[in-house]
Amino acid sequence: MTDRSGSETTAEMTGAYDPDADGAFSEWLRDRSDWEAATRHRFVAEYRDGDLPDDVFERYLVQDYQFLEAGARLTAHAASQAHTMAEMNTLAESLTVLTGGENDYFQRAFDELGVPEAGREAPKVHPTTAAFNDFMLRAATEGAYEESLAVTAAAEWVYRDWCSHVADAGAEFDQWYLDEWIEIHVIDEFETYTDWLIDQLDTYGPRLSPERRARVADIFARTVDLEAAFFDAAYE
Repeated sequence: MTDRSGSETTAEMTGAYDPDADGAFSEWLRDRSDWEAATRHRFVAEYRDGDLPDDVFERYLVQDYQFLEAGARLTAHAASQAHTMAEMNTLAESLTVLTGGENDYFQRAFDELGVPEAGREAPKVHPTTAAFNDFMLRAATEGAYEESLAVTAAAEWVYRDWCSHVADAGAEFDQWYLDEWIEIHVIDEFETYTDWLIDQLDTYGPRLSPERRARVADIFARTVDLEAAFFDAAYE
């Protein structure tokens, strides 16, 4: 498996996980991904500085909406794979947010940006979006709970990191949808959910066989790569 630049991202590059030397499994995963490319991208820098063009954000949002259903299906699949009822319940609560409150934000933002119905429900899907959706669902359906978790945790953790970075700048945007998009990803509920996903990685990752840990590491790294590529696509 390769990242956006064609570099290897397999466990052969990252090395085997050693809990005594490497610390938390989640940190090991993050350190072996191209984390900065996804969380400090040009898109993030322009957003933080108040310089993000409306057309870039609109393209980003239209494509991101195409993730909503795939993300909901991934979350539902992860719930079905979970090891405990408590885990199923937490994922089910997240599914409610995806199909309810977050969907409502998209519709209001599209109204404000003047995105027509066809542009919301049946836009031209960018190849990166299509690849990301396909990768997410294949990782879940071809693997087990930990593989689904690797995608979900990586994606949510990336969002929390870059949105927190924007929020830390203290900027107030003239466009309410820019403020609200950041707020959605820095509120306590989202932070708690992301922490829970990270804790799940730390709970189950060290218990996996070396082969499964390598696969989870590949999936996590590839998800981070695709998050960065998704930002790239907004400028095309």
